[in-house]
Amino acid sequence: MHAQRIIQKFLDEDCPSIHVKRRAGLALVTDAAQRGGLTLLRLSRQVGSATALRHRIKQCDRLLSNGHLESERPEIYRALARRVLHEHPRVAIIVDWSDLLKDVSQHVLRATVVLEGRSFVTYEEIHDSDSYNVAAVHGKFMETLRTILPERCEPIIITDAGFRGTWFRMLNELKFAWIGRVRNREQMLLRGSEEWVDCQQLYPRARKHVQDLGIVDHVKSAPVKCRMVLTKKDGKGRQNKTAFGEKKQSAHSKKQAKGQREPWLLAVSTKLAALNADEIVKWYECRMQIEQTFRDLKNPQWGMGLRDSQTRKPRRLKALLLIAALLSFAFWLIGLAALARGFRIQYGSLAKASQTVSILTLARRWIDEHQKRMTLPELAQALTQLRHMIKTYDI
Repeated sequence: MHAQRIIQKFLDEDCPSIHVKRRAGLALVTDAAQRGGLTLLRLSRQVGSATALRHRIKQCDRLLSNGHLESERPEIYRALARRVLHEHPRVAIIVDWSDLLKDVSQHVLRATVVLEGRSFVTYEEIHDSDSYNVAAVHGKFMETLRTILPERCEPIIITDAGFRGTWFRMLNELKFAWIGRVRNREQMLLRGSEEWVDCQQLYPRARKHVQDLGIVDHVKSAPVKCRMVLTKKDGKGRQNKTAFGEKKQSAHSKKQAKGQREPWLLAVSTKLAALNADEIVKWYECRMQIEQTFRDLKNPQWGMGLRDSQTRKPRRLKALLLIAALLSFAFWLIGLAALARGFRIQYGSLAKASQTVSILTLARRWIDEHQKRMTLPELAQALTQLRHMIKTYDI
């Protein structure tokens, strides 16, 4: 009942236009997800109802397939954004793709706001493989994201090397500031030069000290004016190994390793002229936060287990993503409130306990060990603390 009360109160206050039965059903299924995971049968088994399992399966099935809920998703994401972001006009938002299911038939395009630790889901969409990394999909997604964010919000959009010149040009048209990584053989024209060069030709110049290369023209076929920042990070010494302890030799593993060894060449919007090169690099370092949210969503052992779902219908997957976003919001509040009570997981010494697990994991463990719910003042204080954890920038 921990998550159900939080989500029911949130929906009643911020989404009154949604039918009362649908609000109650969504809160009930979100509470079931905290114990069971994001598959139809697991949700049905954990729904707090005295009815037979077949009736609970039908109840969850109807909610996941509800066309009204699908159309109301943006309203709920907008309400979540208002709750968390309303005091912060200048935030950083990470955008990235991830495959969703084991057969890689469906992908999620997600936007998350940077916090201290994990990022917070702001908006997300489901797309099939034919729509993966398509410019038109990106444009529609960002237009919708603009309507999700509070009116005064002016975010920095942070992306990896999968988003290229067309993406930067589209963000300029939508008046977003942005930071993105440039790799492979993308060309640019440095200031004071008349010759276009591949970005790889700049890699030998990279040092630990961050270098600001100034304003350049990026992409020869359709130039985008931007600022370039170059730096090289020390290697982490990590190796992806097989179950037998040997270094992996797959093409995917080698491709990922190459990307980690390469210097960072960052393309930066001209709107961010007030940020120095070191600040740009620090903001880009936050990009990996979104990968943690993907693990929280998909991992069967430590997350919500969406990877195990057998559904392939976009409408049902959208509903499951919405349930996951609401559950994450509830976990943030419960975890921060539990932390304020002094709750720790004692895997090791108490001095290290607060650093070994995330707020979301702390919330799960607190729910497992406590039946008494958090008070409303505790949850209100947790929401205030969550807002204070948002990283902001000044220009």
